[in-house]
Amino acid sequence: MTDRVTLTAVGTCFPDREIPVAEVLDDHGLSAAQQRVFQRVHGLDRMRLDPRTDLFDLLLPAARGALAAVADPERVRYVVHAHAVQQVTPADTDAAQVLADRLGLAHADAFAVVQHNCAQALTAMDLAGDLLRAEGTEGDHALVVAGERVFTPLIQLDYGLGQVLADGAAACLLTLGGAGDTIRAHAVHTDTGPPDDGRQTGEVAVHHLADTMRRAVAEAGLTLDDIDLVLPHNVNRTFWRQAAKALGVPVDRIFLENIARYSHCFSADPLINYQTLDDGGRLRPGGNYLLAAVGVGGSYAATVVTRPAQSRPPQSRPAEGNRP
Repeated sequence: MTDRVTLTAVGTCFPDREIPVAEVLDDHGLSAAQQRVFQRVHGLDRMRLDPRTDLFDLLLPAARGALAAVADPERVRYVVHAHAVQQVTPADTDAAQVLADRLGLAHADAFAVVQHNCAQALTAMDLAGDLLRAEGTEGDHALVVAGERVFTPLIQLDYGLGQVLADGAAACLLTLGGAGDTIRAHAVHTDTGPPDDGRQTGEVAVHHLADTMRRAVAEAGLTLDDIDLVLPHNVNRTFWRQAAKALGVPVDRIFLENIARYSHCFSADPLINYQTLDDGGRLRPGGNYLLAAVGVGGSYAATVVTRPAQSRPPQSRPAEGNRP
């Protein structure tokens, strides 16, 4: 019995509507000087945002993109909805079960995970991998779907953190003993300090993140020198420059291009960055990649994946903005 879990496929979805971040900042009443901080210092530029988009308009195409790699849907054992905001649907709607039903996976165990905020997708991958090892047989799958909509201005902007939230979703297919990229290790940390002492923006947050990333790399039997690229959550460029310094790695080893392109899409960011690189042929055979994220409230997560030495063929995925 194998305990090797692989990242087999990833799918993403965004609304078609793209707007400048400045439009959102202006709507929130930020001055020109404050807006320049977000744009010139934090590196934000564009984002996807469409109030007409339904939550499932984002989640289902992303999930179907990941499921394109599945030969037998009956082998999908789990459907996990990872979301950062605790309430994403009315109380009488079980989003995870809706996903399973609409995807033709009503036989799968469907449930949601929350509490880790924007680190939730990575912690959900850890949980799904453990379930496959404990209860699955070789060739079984788990589908993790991450993403949500900016349904209220109250969750869209955090000036202290320098982040602007956007619409977007990603899904990943995990396989027990599959042929995809091997998930080498996970590490998580939850900071139990007071929530109002600046831990999310200062040196303490960077320290906990760097420590969590180092632990994941060490558990994988690697060093930071072995990591080709860090695939981060897209909070802003300033935070990741600080993290690069704390880690002792060049900032160009952290993939920051999507910060200007998409802004911050809750917990889906690391998977969005993964697919961007995969679609661009920028994940090399035999390469090691470190996915990392921070969740408001003191949650930190990091995941190490290694691409097979002989690269697998690309999986088909729906185009951005496709609707279910």
